[in-house]
Amino acid sequence: MNADRWNRFVKVSRDEILVAIEAVTQTSGLLLEQTDDPSLQVPEQVRRDLETVYDSSRELYRFIREVLESPERYTDDAADTESGDSLRTLRHDLRNRLNVIHGPCQFMLMEELPQESRGQREFQQTFLSDVTSIRDYANQAVNRLNELSGMEGELGDVRNQESLRDEVSQTQSELKLKEPVRIRDKPVEPARILVVDDNELNRKMLARFMEHMGHLSEFASDGHEALEKIQSTDFDLVLLDILMPRMNGIEVLHELNNQGLLRHLPVLVLSGLDSSDEIIQCIELGAEDFLSRPINLTLLKARVNACLEKKRLREREFSQFFPREIARQVALRPEMLDEGREADVSVLFCDIKSFSRISEKLEPEKTVRWIRDVMEVLSECVLDHQGVLVDYIGDELVAMWGAPTEQPDHTKLACRSALAMVERLPEISRKWHPELGMPTQVGIGVNSGKAHVGNTGTARRRKYGPLGNTVNLASRVQGASRYLQSSLLVTGATFDQLDANEFSSRRLCTVKVNNIEEPVILHEIVSLETNDWSGLSERYEQALVAFESREFRLAASMLGDLLVHHPSDGPSLLLMSRAVNELINDSSEEDFDPVWPLSGK
Repeated sequence: MNADRWNRFVKVSRDEILVAIEAVTQTSGLLLEQTDDPSLQVPEQVRRDLETVYDSSRELYRFIREVLESPERYTDDAADTESGDSLRTLRHDLRNRLNVIHGPCQFMLMEELPQESRGQREFQQTFLSDVTSIRDYANQAVNRLNELSGMEGELGDVRNQESLRDEVSQTQSELKLKEPVRIRDKPVEPARILVVDDNELNRKMLARFMEHMGHLSEFASDGHEALEKIQSTDFDLVLLDILMPRMNGIEVLHELNNQGLLRHLPVLVLSGLDSSDEIIQCIELGAEDFLSRPINLTLLKARVNACLEKKRLREREFSQFFPREIARQVALRPEMLDEGREADVSVLFCDIKSFSRISEKLEPEKTVRWIRDVMEVLSECVLDHQGVLVDYIGDELVAMWGAPTEQPDHTKLACRSALAMVERLPEISRKWHPELGMPTQVGIGVNSGKAHVGNTGTARRRKYGPLGNTVNLASRVQGASRYLQSSLLVTGATFDQLDANEFSSRRLCTVKVNNIEEPVILHEIVSLETNDWSGLSERYEQALVAFESREFRLAASMLGDLLVHHPSDGPSLLLMSRAVNELINDSSEEDFDPVWPLSGK
């Protein structure tokens, strides 16, 4: 900075900025003295804010005096790099120190003081007036600092400087708070926010404001720590300073940009710097916005809400098919859907029974409404149990557990979801029975095993889901539910991973399905609350063992007794038919095969 600019800085600092800061110290000191009166019942947080303003203004006054007494640090040739960096740091430090005064004032204007007594009401009027004055003194210092920002020779024409500042972050004088702001004026969805700043007071102030808005904050004191946390935690928003040790904010933006994270992770830059080069560089690297310190909380709230709303819109798009937490991860890293990999999954197929007959009876418009109602309930059951909606194929729904994120309990979640579908069908049946003349029923098949998961569509139309024999078998098991007249079947691979204390079940049979060589053991599962299930399942499995041992007469006798008490039990009727046929055919041991070959899907 040349001598003329330094002299200008000295004159403005002594005549205006120091005067304004001294007024802040005196006013906050007087208010502090009044808060000692116990009858006023001033909240402790208000007193702490006043102490912060008082101490920070005294420290800032001392800092500026020290700067003015060290002209040799700032009056070198402007082309000298070290000198330029010193001036840049000076302006950054002044803005940060003013922010620690301006921020608490905004918080104090949000507070509701006791007004029960006359003295309390009078103090509130004085308090609001004095805090507003303190804020205005701080604004005055900021505005004079803004006018002096050209001392680095970086911004060029003052009119262009002001135009750019107006576009990117409105000046404090344009955004004075005349009334207390109610930050939480409506319910908010909590967000996880990373505050990156080497100044502890700035971090605490931002975290406090985020808490007012209903959000959770984590901290990083430099760029390296910020990158480590971003890579290990899913944040909804990052508030980023520029001048920091080890790695500055610009370098953080470069790295996030290189990793492709800025496409889906919003970053707001909050800095004491406000040169056009830095603002433009941050925006070009992918930052959502750039706000200069001291931060106006009303403006910050608007920017935070705008960033979070954009991110949540993306999440809502994915939440149509993924449970909420997975939707968050996919919104942040959508490329994970294209990364094909082998995963241990559970796949569910659910088909609406008698769809063709019903759709032939109903008008097309009513058929669409009926299917929509049914699929809405089935889809809720999938998402409520952390499943992924893979596809809708006419009257069939396909869902998956175990990907894109690992789920060690994917078999349990899939079966819980299937049971929820069965339990919620009666509400749909009651609604549509007058139109259909019959109950709405489904057949569900679940299978677990290895599958290739990823984009099963094309680059033009992506479709995330599984491929492989595990999927094919799940589809065949769903088809077997029609033959066995059961609502919910699972394979042995799924059943073996379930907790017997959580589900009631019975082994139904072993079948061979189309185009799959290996026989498949099928189990039926029901909720623990199912009436008279233990007797039914135990007697059925005893009859099944007799049948598989070629004791057809015994099996038929046992099933006959069972059907007296459960005349509509589909699997028992089917097994009785098979036992009677074997008795009639008098099959030899060589001809008998307990595995039942299914004729179709």
